[in-house]
Amino acid sequence: MKAYQFNECTGLYEGEIFEDGDTLPYINGVTTIAPPEYGPGEVPVFETTGQQWTVLPVSVARQLLLGRNQ
Repeated sequence: MKAYQFNECTGLYEGEIFEDGDTLPYINGVTTIAPPEYGPGEVPVFETTGQQWTVLPVSVARQLLLGRNQ
């Protein structure tokens, strides 16, 4: 089954994987919800509370990352 990885702390999209559907509930940072299309200068971010993706400009995502690392 195709699944989509995201960083557990930031929600940033990390890529696709193929995993057995039985093991998916035991893997953190993975969803079967496909990210929306995005273009240059954009990055999908997964919101675990709403179980949905949002597309943010890279500049905004970078600020979120810097804020988490301080």
